[in-house]
Amino acid sequence: MDELSFIKWIRSGQKKDRNISIGIGDDCASIKVNKGKLYLVTTDMLVQDTHFELERNKPGEIGRKSIACSISDIAAMGCTAKYAVVSICFPAKTGTRFAKELYRGMKEAADEYNIKIIGGDVVSSKKLLVINVAMLGEDSGVKPITRSNARVGDAIMVTGTLGGSILKKHATFKPRLKEGLILNKKFKVNSMIDISDGLLADLNHILDESKVGAVLYEDKIPVSVDAKKLSRKTGLSPLHHALNDGEDYELLFTLSDKESERLLSSCHISIRVSKIGHIKKTGGITIQDSNGKLRKIKPMGYEHFK
Repeated sequence: MDELSFIKWIRSGQKKDRNISIGIGDDCASIKVNKGKLYLVTTDMLVQDTHFELERNKPGEIGRKSIACSISDIAAMGCTAKYAVVSICFPAKTGTRFAKELYRGMKEAADEYNIKIIGGDVVSSKKLLVINVAMLGEDSGVKPITRSNARVGDAIMVTGTLGGSILKKHATFKPRLKEGLILNKKFKVNSMIDISDGLLADLNHILDESKVGAVLYEDKIPVSVDAKKLSRKTGLSPLHHALNDGEDYELLFTLSDKESERLLSSCHISIRVSKIGHIKKTGGITIQDSNGKLRKIKPMGYEHFK
């Protein structure tokens, strides 16, 4: 099965509803309630041996990640996370100590971002640990930023550094909730997504939804220290890992060149922000090396079922 094609098929059957302001195809859905106020809804499922490993990750670390993934979705909309409902499928032989440590990790992450866990479900299975988090956010007086409004000429920007997350960051990342809200309130951001599947794969989501193309500048990609470490093990270049590795959970966004320069010269965001490319009219993704040579590049980020 092809994951993206299946999602498109589901989306094609969605019925129109005047209370749905953002439907299938973004980091969150958005619904209008209470005299037009917007609420955001997102859900994420983490599965043992796909999103975490019991041999490598502590239970509290797993719990924290499960909450952080959903927070990152709301960060990508430039809004505020408020409430979470958690369902956990524990292997039948799970001990109480493990379960409590996992939940403490969830609660610590939720408390850090002033999110309340208000309910959920607990069940058992024969083998696998599976966690599903549904999270509710609110617009905080601003319009949610979608993937579908990137404009020709926009600068492409990203927070933090990229690649090599499997070494550590995938389990310890900090959702950019504060930064997403600042970007939405202080700057005219046209489109945004969080990087869960890889820079190229997630940029491609923006391009598909906005019906545009992009050029990236090879020497502007913020390659992480872990991408360089991982490249020595895999034989692949640090740039390859920065472009394709998933679960960095940084924010990838577009805004006008003028706004990008205003952002780079401001002190509103304390973390690293890099301008890595521009939106063009068509043509998928092209990358330009330090000598100005252009080449087409195909997204290779993470997909389920492959």
